[in-house]
Amino acid sequence: MYWNNPLEHVTYPSNSDIIFKATHHGQHCLFWNPTARYNNITTNQTLTDLCDWANNHIQQQGIANFLKDPKCFYDLANLVKLNMWIRDIRQQGIVKPWLIQDSNNGQLTLGTGESRLRCLERIPEIQTVPAFISTHVSRSEYYHGLERVETFERFAELCAAEPGQQFLFRLTGADAPYGIDWYEYNSQRTHSVTPGESDALAMIAGYFNENPDIVISPEWFDQPIDWSKYYPNL
Repeated sequence: MYWNNPLEHVTYPSNSDIIFKATHHGQHCLFWNPTARYNNITTNQTLTDLCDWANNHIQQQGIANFLKDPKCFYDLANLVKLNMWIRDIRQQGIVKPWLIQDSNNGQLTLGTGESRLRCLERIPEIQTVPAFISTHVSRSEYYHGLERVETFERFAELCAAEPGQQFLFRLTGADAPYGIDWYEYNSQRTHSVTPGESDALAMIAGYFNENPDIVISPEWFDQPIDWSKYYPNL
């Protein structure tokens, strides 16, 4: 809904305050929950859904055509990324805080963290995650026990940001049910498991060509695949 809104680039520390701007003159607020439960968050795609999608395309198109279909590039790349991230999360936990959105309609959604939510289907021992919660000011009473985040300085501290770190934000608007649509930042702790889409597509192409009879299952994501074998620049 807010994809056409501009991306806002912020370098930490910053003289301007994107978190204050995200309140839209007091209409929205942001909270911090270091131990947010995620079992009641609505998602557009489970790990099983992704597996079914991939297997159906392999059967209907064949691997060669599947790999060339631009409409499939995003989720094809995610096959690689999710395999990497599940292993990484098992080793160092959730690094980047999620962004949970409360729209006051009985559902919680994710602006940031949906891929990691799929990862946790394979890591059930992780029951809570660090998260920001963006909502309308009228919902404040439901989060009275949580810290209210009112400045970018505090937001960056909670992300363990270092000077020079780059953040991206996409805000909503004054009439929206929450203030922040999406955010991201670069992190050295996750850099090695964050390939670009073109790199991930090259890796999955190499893997599929070596494993033409592949059937993707949730258990497949647990395999410790050496992706550098399929992309020497990794």
